[in-house]
Amino acid sequence: MNVSIVSRGEIKLVGIKVVGRRSELSHRVPLAWLELLSRVDGLPGVVDRDLFHGCVPGSDHEQPGDDPVYRYWVTTEVRDLDAVTDGLQTLTIPARDYAMTPVQGTADAINAAYGRLAAWLQAQGRRSEPAAYVLERYDQRRQPVTPPYERFDYELLTPLAS
Repeated sequence: MNVSIVSRGEIKLVGIKVVGRRSELSHRVPLAWLELLSRVDGLPGVVDRDLFHGCVPGSDHEQPGDDPVYRYWVTTEVRDLDAVTDGLQTLTIPARDYAMTPVQGTADAINAAYGRLAAWLQAQGRRSEPAAYVLERYDQRRQPVTPPYERFDYELLTPLAS
């Protein structure tokens, strides 16, 4: 099934929070990525200038309806949250275990990855933790975070309930 369990220590992130209906995020999120990328060189303590995280509260994925409101963070990891640049917000992700699967291919690969994780969770008798953040880990050496999005190549990490 190409799903593995990974443990991550605490992650300190700096970025931009985007709020909107799912149908709006395809326009709003790329604009936020462009803004963050234009500012990343001025951020002190960036861990890796090619790695970025998209973060969504797990509970956002459990909302009813066809076009619910999502909170999506475009972020980069930093060593310290003390020197945050104006207009950017901080987000600390506590240490935890995740179920991780790759997202590789066309846009269809995104829904397939979520389906793969759901099937794996059920088969393993595990649950995701809705109070924690789902992470998308982008490595710019494999896939840019900015459009055009012709091919996807990133990791999807779903927080596991204890």
